[in-house]
Amino acid sequence: MLRRLLAAAILAMAVVATPLHAEPVTVTSAAPDRVSLTVYRGPDGSGAMNLRFLQGFALVTETRRIRLPRGTAVVRFEGVAEGIVSVSAIIDGLPGGTIEKNRDARLLSPASLVDGTLGRRITLTRTDKATGRAVSEEATIVAGPRPGVIVQTAAGIEALRCSGLPEQLGYAGVPAGLSSKPVLSVTTTSSAAATVTVRLTYLASGFDWRASYVATLAPDGRALDLFAWMTLANGNDEVFPQAEVQAVAGRLNRVAVSAIPQEASALRLVCYPLGTTTSDLRARKFEPAEPIEPADEIVVTAMNMATLAPPAPPPPPAPAPEDLGDLKLYRIPVATTVAARAQKQVALLAQRSVPFERRYRRAVHPGERIDAASTAIVLMLKNEKTNGLGVPLPAGSTALYARRADERLLLGLGAITDRSVGETFRLAAGVSSQVTVTQVDVAPRDPLRVTRIALGSREAMLTVSNATPFAVRLDVPIGAAGQQIEAEAQDVGRIEGVVTWSPTLAPGGQAELRYRY
Repeated sequence: MLRRLLAAAILAMAVVATPLHAEPVTVTSAAPDRVSLTVYRGPDGSGAMNLRFLQGFALVTETRRIRLPRGTAVVRFEGVAEGIVSVSAIIDGLPGGTIEKNRDARLLSPASLVDGTLGRRITLTRTDKATGRAVSEEATIVAGPRPGVIVQTAAGIEALRCSGLPEQLGYAGVPAGLSSKPVLSVTTTSSAAATVTVRLTYLASGFDWRASYVATLAPDGRALDLFAWMTLANGNDEVFPQAEVQAVAGRLNRVAVSAIPQEASALRLVCYPLGTTTSDLRARKFEPAEPIEPADEIVVTAMNMATLAPPAPPPPPAPAPEDLGDLKLYRIPVATTVAARAQKQVALLAQRSVPFERRYRRAVHPGERIDAASTAIVLMLKNEKTNGLGVPLPAGSTALYARRADERLLLGLGAITDRSVGETFRLAAGVSSQVTVTQVDVAPRDPLRVTRIALGSREAMLTVSNATPFAVRLDVPIGAAGQQIEAEAQDVGRIEGVVTWSPTLAPGGQAELRYRY
């Protein structure tokens, strides 16, 4: 009986000594051990990329090793992408799952330091007017960070940086909740202390990619060497070292989800005019002063600028793309560092001696009056294995060069859309003023077609001329896809849904096409 009473008393004491709501332990994961990036293009998928306004996004997968204590813990994932869409985050590997998830957008900055230190003691260092020496004293921040900072010293209350002499603030520590990196924090629980491998997957804005094709004509002018770059763009402040990188081509359904912007604003100060607020000095417009501290005095970074070195030869081209539903997935075969706020190019395709057909091209609108208009020179390539290609080609820009001795000369710049295997695509190769197109409206030959004309049908005449010393093939698309065009006495085909007249012109030759629209 005595033993039972003693055991009950010890148990009661243990219950009383244990807090009912113990504070969870904070566990910080400073950086991932391994990271994978799958970059999706913006809706447009063409044109130059602006690092401040990238329209694509990325699926980021991070692998981290974390030491969990027993009980409830708050795990802070530091260094996630600035553009993280926190609602998309999926965390695998936590024994107790995820209880709560938070995205902390407050980053370390001059303004956030002042905001987090309001009402607290700081060290104010300024230049003494009499001696010119730096003198330090204790002060308290009583207002700020906007529109200025007000401090209280032993001499009274004053606005910072309004004395006209250098002044600096010294902080005893970083306020709670501030980080030099974006943070995603989750609350979890574990029945025992353990070291676990956690995989964090999330979507992040501020990414994009483009394909860039560089073609060089062979000296005989019958084939070309085709090389393609994949340009990755990262508009975030975070670097992804030695990442496994994939890029996805094609168009997928997207619903806009806004990322939480980081808060790391600079501190700008406003001072009264010299004198006092009650003096009779003429009022002048207040101009904000320079930031209180240079950004590099507080930004924490573990990276230094590398010494510039000669560019290394391009890595081997990526393997053949993989099917991702109706999309195409391109893998970069080697680990790649995607730098912060930068673009990176990796090899996508390399093929020598690709045959092509040289053509001329001029699109016309029915009824448009054209007088000896020049035509575009294009190189037609068939995306087939027999021609050395036969892989899905993502949309991108094109540049065509010609070799002359030891130099290359630019012939044309253009763009292509996504092209699947078996399709034909065109490379822009300049403009010709010797192969021309003329178009005029004409009266109908048969007067009995008055009723048809009254219903809206009209006729036009196309005349094409070749002033070059060699035969040329000309493509003249007429109107838009699906538009009804009736050619007279000649067969015309449809290319990509558009009625197209494709005559072959002898040197110095000419051809005509009469059609109704």
